[in-house]
Amino acid sequence: MTKNIKYYYSLFLLAVLSMITVSCENEDVQPSIIEEELSAITQRLMDSTSLVSNVFWDSTFMVAPGVEETDIHYLSMKGLSMRMFVFKVDLKEDGVELNALMPYGSKAYGMQAIPEMMTYMEVPGKKVVGAVNADFFNTSTGVPRGIVVLDGEVIKSSALLASFFGVDKNGKPVIGLSEDFEQYKEELQFGLGAGDILVKDYDLAPISSTDIHPRTGVGLTDNQEVYFIVVDGRDFDYSNGLALSELAEIFKALGVKDATNIDGGGSSTFVTLHSLSDVFHVRNKPSDGSPRAVANGWAILVNEN
Repeated sequence: MTKNIKYYYSLFLLAVLSMITVSCENEDVQPSIIEEELSAITQRLMDSTSLVSNVFWDSTFMVAPGVEETDIHYLSMKGLSMRMFVFKVDLKEDGVELNALMPYGSKAYGMQAIPEMMTYMEVPGKKVVGAVNADFFNTSTGVPRGIVVLDGEVIKSSALLASFFGVDKNGKPVIGLSEDFEQYKEELQFGLGAGDILVKDYDLAPISSTDIHPRTGVGLTDNQEVYFIVVDGRDFDYSNGLALSELAEIFKALGVKDATNIDGGGSSTFVTLHSLSDVFHVRNKPSDGSPRAVANGWAILVNEN
């Protein structure tokens, strides 16, 4: 009888210890609120928006001189997990420029995933260090819905979208309305279509849509700085997406003069050249499970040496 009691008591202790171990392991994998100083971008979001409740993790690093990446994992005021990826591109930095990406490096319409498009980008003396997706498009044909300007040549001037983003022949970033494209086309070096204006002359633009999706957007400052933002969504445990008004609030907090929405949903893609090897690293988690084949994108280039 005594042996049986000892036996069952041993089993009980083992079960308790197992439950404690599992509990500790589960606690270890839970995100914890960071205590150290926040990155500059995260601090702005905390100070100037009503979107962020707590920050679990954030990091800023230099991709190349003039190009910074900030990754943020935060808890929204709605109690939802969020993941955001930000490029800050300083076009005043020597050698830093933006270039439109097209499938297979051609001027023809088609569809290709952004990391693959990046491998076809060949500019003498330059290397691609980052990229995001760009225009909305016909998913059957790959025809972009907005304007297309490549190397100063107008490929497509008609648009089914509200706006466009581009860089002029002096390398200055531009956001304009599609209806005003005729005023810009002679000066543009590269231009691709975009959707709803989010910020205009430092003020939030009126936005009717309240849909929540993964998002990609672009904003520019008076100081020739460009912000590309990707926010993941459609995955409750990982990241839950944003309404356009929330994306606009983020851009306004970053001090941009103008900002516009570009293709989101499963198209949202954020890619960086890996710091330790010559490979392109998809930093976000596209909601399709892998980078979607899209119509075009924006590449960030720097001097090769």
